[in-house]
Amino acid sequence: MDGQITALIDALDISKDQRSIRGALKSFSLACGYERFAYFEITSKEISTINSYPLEWQHDYLRNQFARIDPVVTTAKRLMQVFTWSVQDWPSRCLTTEEKRFRSMAKEYGLCSGLSIPVLGSYGSILMLSLTSARQKSLLPTSANVARAEQAVLYVHHRLRAISDSDLMSCSLTLTSQEAVCLKWAAKGKYMREISIITNLQYRTVQFYLDNARKKLDAANLVQAVSIAKDKGII
Repeated sequence: MDGQITALIDALDISKDQRSIRGALKSFSLACGYERFAYFEITSKEISTINSYPLEWQHDYLRNQFARIDPVVTTAKRLMQVFTWSVQDWPSRCLTTEEKRFRSMAKEYGLCSGLSIPVLGSYGSILMLSLTSARQKSLLPTSANVARAEQAVLYVHHRLRAISDSDLMSCSLTLTSQEAVCLKWAAKGKYMREISIITNLQYRTVQFYLDNARKKLDAANLVQAVSIAKDKGII
């Protein structure tokens, strides 16, 4: 596994965006004999992820906040060390309806076993990379590989943060102060007529600024523009 970790770190080093990081992690998981991967950043308030899981699983997982009952996440928080897991080893008795559904869905989507690498991040956050397989069991790496694997997880976090900061800088520079102000009021639920009154701008001027912001953020509509701006920390 050491050669695969080295290849991953090298690939991360030249990654320019989240898409290339996703590609590096996908190649790493396949090289290690796993079909899928999931990288998590878990804080007390939220969980963010990039992964190669089926889209239907991703939507259900986030919509239902399954991180609350996910045995992999709860085990990571408790152990804070590299571990393997298997759906067939999860408790089968005294489960809630939600827990039974989660277990059934994991099997249905081929997420039957895996290797998970949790690392303590800043301000109490947990960073974790899980490699997942449809096999019934997964094997632990050697002790020598564990430290390198943890180093790789930290480097994934470092590269994602560096790319995010770079995106924020470029977006902040492209939006004018007027565009950013109008977008901020739109994010607060104000309509264009209300924004024009608040900012003392003509209605058409507000419309012009919001349309410019939408185009610069490469958004299909104003709602998406607000979402992108929030994600990038612009508003």
